[in-house]
Parts: sequence; C-alpha cells; structure tokens
Amino acid sequence: MFVARQPVLDRSGSVVAHEILLGDDDAQVADDHGRLREQAGRAERVRSSGELERLIGLGDTFVSYADVTHPQDLIGELPFSGVVLEVAAGFLPAPQLVSQCERLRAMGYRLALDGVRGFDPALEALLPYVDVVKLDWPRIPADEAAGIVARFRQAGKQVLAERIDQRDAHANAMLAGCDLFQGFFFATPLASPVSRPSYAFAAILKVLRMLTADASEAEIEQALKEAPMLVVQLLRLANSSSLLSLRNRKIASIRQAFSVVGSRQLTRWCCLLLYGSPSGLAAENDPLVQFVTQRAAIMEFIAQETGGDSGLCQSAYLAGLLSLAHVSHGGDASTFIAELPVGPAIRAAVTERGGPLGSMLLIAEQLEAGGYRAALASCRAAFGPELAAHLANWMP
Repeated sequence: MFVARQPVLDRSGSVVAHEILLGDDDAQVADDHGRLREQAGRAERVRSSGELERLIGLGDTFVSYADVTHPQDLIGELPFSGVVLEVAAGFLPAPQLVSQCERLRAMGYRLALDGVRGFDPALEALLPYVDVVKLDWPRIPADEAAGIVARFRQAGKQVLAERIDQRDAHANAMLAGCDLFQGFFFATPLASPVSRPSYAFAAILKVLRMLTADASEAEIEQALKEAPMLVVQLLRLANSSSLLSLRNRKIASIRQAFSVVGSRQLTRWCCLLLYGSPSGLAAENDPLVQFVTQRAAIMEFIAQETGGDSGLCQSAYLAGLLSLAHVSHGGDASTFIAELPVGPAIRAAVTERGGPLGSMLLIAEQLEAGGYRAALASCRAAFGPELAAHLANWMP
C-alpha cells in the first residue's frame, strides 16, 4: 500500500520524522468533523494492511488520531515507540479532550496537539499530556507569533510550525523560535541559486555516461577514480552486499566493488549524488533525496504493474530520481536534463510529463500530495480502468 508522507524537519534542515497524510486535498468534505471521520477510515485501512507498522519502523511517525472517542478502533496494536498521535485541538469539548489525552498518555503514546492557532487558556489543561504543539502557521498572526511560540516552549513543549508552503513562512517560523517545520515547501522544493561543485558534477556525469553507453569495466574503473565520493559509496554498497557474505571476504579494489554492486545500482547512486546537498546533509537526512527516492520507487511500481519489462522499470525509476535533480543546482529542469546522458523518453517525462513515463511521474506527484482521487483519474486516463482499479487497492 502506498501512503503519502510529509517530512518534518528540525532547525538544521534534517528530516527527523514524517507525518502520514490520510486526507485527500481534492475531497469534497463539508466540515472538519467529516474530514476527520474520513481520515479515521483511511487510518484504519492503513493499519489493517500492516503498512503503518512498516512506516513507523523508518523513524518517528505522526499519525492523525481523528476519532478520539474510540481509541481501540483506530489504534489497534500500534507500537508505542516511534508513534506520535495527533489530537485535533477543538474537535471535542476541552474536558472530554483532556480525558482522552490522559488515557492515550497512560497507554504510552506521545501526543501532538494539532491545528493550534494561538495560546488559548482553554488548552492549558492539555499541555501536561502533549509533547508537541503543532501551530497552524498561516493562521498565526505575524505580530503574535514569537510570543505564542515562547509561551509553549516555556511550558516545555516542542513547537512545530505546520502548513509551511513558502520560503518566507519558513524564515518567519525560524525567527519566531519554532523547533520543527512541516509543509509542502519541503516536499516540493523550489530551485535556488546554489553554486554547483563543477569538478564533482563532471566526474559523476562522466561515470553516468559510461554506464549508459555500456563501457567496459576498465573504462568505468578509470572514470570512478575521478569521482572519490562515488567510490566511497560504491565500497560501502559492495561491502554490505548480501552476495559478498557468500564469499566471506572484503572488497579490495574498485573493479571488484563494481562487479559486486553492478551497473544498475551504481547508475542509481550517480543520479542521487547529482543532488549534492548544499547544506552538507547526509542522504538519509536530506528531505529532497528522501522525497525523490520515494518518487522513483512509486514510478517503478507503476511500471511493473503495467507489465513493463526490466528496461521500462529501470527507466521509470531513473526518471523519478532525475525529476528534481535540477533543484540542487539552480535553473530549470529542461536545461539541466539536457546535460545528462538520458534517452528521449526520460527527458520528455521530466521536462513536460510526456509519454508513459510522464504519466507515471504525474501520478507519483499526485500521490505524494495525498491526492488519491486525482492519481486514480490520471491512471485511468493513461493506462486504463483495470490498472486504476488495481492501484486503488494499494491506496488507503
């Protein structure tokens, strides 16, 4: 099952958690209660599939706890570790909400108070039970933001600014003293003027060209020697390979490492290293790398479900990986992708969402935003009702 996730970042820009997105932006829901009931239904389907437990295993996960009147129905057997249950501020009268928070806290869960729009004295009774206060940042008056953040931090709570959709909003939330940040600004990054590490970029690009041209192992080995960061990753991959464990020995040369890892995996790492985080974040903490890796996996899955061969699946994965590579270097996708040794199908998908790969990329983008209905409509139009019906089985 595919479940949309949105990263939660700390002040250094590292991803420290994710929130599972169970709503649907294009859903026609009349009121907040209807929206929360819909989320509760989606949460139950995700929990029943076992997917929630897998996602929680990847790190701290915020889960919308919409139906707080029936904790046993929604929570089921969720583990205490790694779960932060979100309780919507104002969904129930304060005394009843306090009672539910007290019960959840006694069960061992961490809690986040969601949708907070100010320091309301009526919420003070909830503060002993919550760990994180999620501020609905667009609803926070700019002249009161710093004071509101300070009040909650003085109460010992982490303050998360949610619905950060613009660069200015992130900057203002940073200045106000928020600890954590979440929003589509981080999930759909904008190109920024970042100086390109030209030598490293050229070396990685050279290796990528040789891999796509089926060069000899000797030629690839020589090119790898000019890309130290890629060699380091290659050795790590090779020494952790399950194939290597059968031989009971460590890698001793670049050519040996390449023979263990293979051209397919090395090609994927070349694409990831093109992102070159300007802040120096490791790949596992870089929201852009995490985001694009998930996108690539979605596209590969769709390609597999269309009955595509290994070549189509590899192209779908690479198109996903490369779809945001221009962001780290500035400029537009068309200019950047023109420098890469990729075929016309990948180029058309990345630059204009053209062809079957472009349709897969569009569906992935809609799923990432929690637009499940829009994704199904796009899938039906591009690949027919049968595949759309199958894709629906993998959605909450």
